[in-house]
Amino acid sequence: MPVTTFFTIGSLSIPSSWIAIITAFIIAYSAIRFRYGKLLAAYMGDTFFYLAIIWKLSIIVTDFGSILRSPLAIFYFHGGAVGFCLGLLFLVAKVLWDMKKGRLDTIGLQAVFTGAVIIQVVYQVMMAVLNEGDIIAQVVTIVVFVLFSVFFWMNSKNTDQWPFQLALLFMAVHLFVAAVQPEGLIKTPLLSTLVIGFFFMAVLGKRQKEDRLEEQG
Repeated sequence: MPVTTFFTIGSLSIPSSWIAIITAFIIAYSAIRFRYGKLLAAYMGDTFFYLAIIWKLSIIVTDFGSILRSPLAIFYFHGGAVGFCLGLLFLVAKVLWDMKKGRLDTIGLQAVFTGAVIIQVVYQVMMAVLNEGDIIAQVVTIVVFVLFSVFFWMNSKNTDQWPFQLALLFMAVHLFVAAVQPEGLIKTPLLSTLVIGFFFMAVLGKRQKEDRLEEQG
């Protein structure tokens, strides 16, 4: 959903995407803290905060000329799709490193993936609510993601096939919503959903197999 709305706070003009992502972070943090506790909520919050910072500051790499001409541009702009991909790669690397060092167990992985899903869902819904656009696309986005979020939250701890069924459903839901968007199918939000979905399917599936082997042994 493209940005069509800006909010004025003092002398700053804030795009609706900033409001959407901040709201998504707050809701995700609160949900993870409620379900998994303070420590995992803090871990999830720190991890996605790093992603956001890398995305924001990556404009230094992606458009260094603009920063030289106007240093304040770093406060108003970000690194775009390239910068977001760099942040996403950092998230993946950090999770893998913490798994290797034993700082992230199966429950921790579930918490991080749940946070990622909630952030994406809330962001998409907020963008549809805050911005103007095709009414059918807006309604489909809101209804489908809200229904999915309820189903996800109710079932994310209640099935042995959790990493596979819900991750696949997460990707399928976003593919369906993206298909009705007038801007086209392949966009950064959908690509991030696919990366997150496949990544957590792999790592959670591997971790669950290891946990079963430990129980049997």
